[in-house]
This record gives sequence, structure tokens and C-alpha cells, in this order.
Amino acid sequence: YEFKIPLYDLNNPNQGIVHVIGPELGMSLPGMTIVCGDSHTSTHGAFGALSFGIGTSEVEHVLATQTLKQQRFKTMKIEILGTMNKFITAKDVILSIIGKLGSSGGTGYIIEFCGSVVKKMNMEERMTICNMAIEMGAKSGLIAPDEITYSYLKNRMYSPYGKYWEKSVNYWKTLKTDKDAIFDQTFIIDISNLSPQITWGTNPDQVISINQKIPDFNSFDNITKQDLAKSACTYMDLKPGMYLTDVKIDRVF
Repeated sequence: YEFKIPLYDLNNPNQGIVHVIGPELGMSLPGMTIVCGDSHTSTHGAFGALSFGIGTSEVEHVLATQTLKQQRFKTMKIEILGTMNKFITAKDVILSIIGKLGSSGGTGYIIEFCGSVVKKMNMEERMTICNMAIEMGAKSGLIAPDEITYSYLKNRMYSPYGKYWEKSVNYWKTLKTDKDAIFDQTFIIDISNLSPQITWGTNPDQVISINQKIPDFNSFDNITKQDLAKSACTYMDLKPGMYLTDVKIDRVF
């Protein structure tokens, strides 16, 4: 109470995981800068917010000053095209991208996800995409707000209301990338023929389609990736050439 910071304790009806209650309560809004002591804070980027994880000492600094010194990050655009069939989820889409670009492919970047596939996603799917930008090594991931965003946020507990709602939406509509914007890197990915994705190793970029075999070590283009694949197979008790659909499931959690 001394510093007027609300605490949603265990018995509070609004208590929950920050990356869930933030959006569900309408706390996470387009145009915000959101930081939290958790790497997957980029989840809130689905609402057009700049959001990223920070360390404990940085949390203290933000609470004291509402500021944080950051280096300027590079920008990446990932345009996702095609059509998601009924067997494909947002998790499959982002895993396939991580498989293509690697778990360090986004290091040093803030990624904007866009394209026809993203436009059709609901907010939960967009949150999944932005959440896993971190698994590519990115600082953050975000998606421009649109009618789907506004519809999700309307009438939430902490969303703007009355005349402030219309004013907010008019502002949010300006939060989109210019058509002629230049990114440091741009990728266009077609997911039309995508199958469900499964990670087979200990790294999120060690991923294959459900109908593919675990790759041969020699198929990797450098010795480091070969060694990582060997270590992962040893740890997971798998062998190249195996189908993961043939592996017995011990426990589902």
C-alpha cells in the first residue's frame, strides 16, 4: 500500500500467471512497453505492445524510475503466408519457423510477425507466436493490432471504456508498420503444406514434421550441429531414422 502497487495475492480472484491475466484483464494494451522478470514476456507483443523479459535488478530499477536503458535492437519481419489446415496450430507454425531459422536466428532482433496467416489468427494463437519468439533468441516479438485485437480487449476489466474506448482504438489504429518500412532482415514463409511439428531433441530448433524421421547426423551442415544432434539423441534415447510416432508415451502432463 505504501507505494500504491496492487498485489494480486493467492486468494484474489484476479490472481494468475502474468502472461494470462495481463491480456484477460485488459491490462496489456497496444502501444504499451511491458517488462517482467520472465523471458516469455514477449507474449504480450501479440497486442502490439513492446514487451520483453528483464532481470531482477532491472525490475527494481523499473519500479523505482519507470525507465530502463536498452541498446537499440535490430528489426526482423517474418511474413507468414498460406493456409492453416485443420490439423495445424499456431504452435506448429512457430516451431516450423524456429526449425528453419534456428534457436539463435533471432538473437539481437525484435521480430514483427505479419502476413495473411497471422491476420486470421485469434489472440490466443498470436500470443503463442509471440511467446515463442524467445525460443529463436529474439528480444521480443510483436504483431500489429487490428479488429481482432480490439474485439478481444473490449469490455475487459482494465480496458478503456466509454469515450476513452473510441479514443484508444483510434490511437491503436496508428500502431502499424509503414508499407515502405525497411527491416534489417525479412523472411517470407509459406506454411500451406505444413504438417504437425514435433521436437525430438533438447533444443527447440531440433524439430521435424510428424511424418518425418529423426535426421541422420551427417545431414547437418556443420560439426557443431552434428555434435548437438548426437548429444540430444543420446539424452532422449533416440536414434536417427526413427519415427517419433513409434515412440511409446510414458506420461502425459
